[in-house]
Amino acid sequence: MLAERNSLAAIHRIKGIKEEAVMDCLLEAANHVEEIEALLLANHHLTRVQLDAMWTYAVIKGKKWPSRRT
Repeated sequence: MLAERNSLAAIHRIKGIKEEAVMDCLLEAANHVEEIEALLLANHHLTRVQLDAMWTYAVIKGKKWPSRRT
């Protein structure tokens, strides 16, 4: 929902999830991304430009998949 530019307050109203819980999930996801990037940089000798292109590709592909209903 954040990717669709909904605010934390909007997510709270729509889903009934506390804003703090959403922020905790975002921080955990950011930590995972940092770990993934560190591994890719170390083990596959990718450049930052290549990583950026990979994430851009993943986002574009993700938008083409049908959304999951929860």
